[in-house]
Amino acid sequence: MARGGARPGAGRKKKAVTTEDWKGPDLPEGKSLRPLDFWLAILRDPNAPLDLRMLAAKEAMPFMHAKPAPAREDGQTDLANAPGAGDDWTHDLDPRNAAGGVH
Repeated sequence: MARGGARPGAGRKKKAVTTEDWKGPDLPEGKSLRPLDFWLAILRDPNAPLDLRMLAAKEAMPFMHAKPAPAREDGQTDLANAPGAGDDWTHDLDPRNAAGGVH
């Protein structure tokens, strides 16, 4: 009885060879692009490979969605809850009142 050695069908499968002819996203000529513009061009290109589009979404996400601010533990609140935050500032912001000084 033989033991060990190679068995048919055993082991990691070989990677499939892709023959996609995608040459990259359509970028405007002569214009300097920000990295976000480049990732968005890849993300919005329907001919781009799916794995590359998913990478572009991951790379562009920090520029599109801000991180929430950390919660404050020292009892201080944000400026929206500060005294006078809900006051009417239209008098102070009106340019006609700027010449008169402080109201």
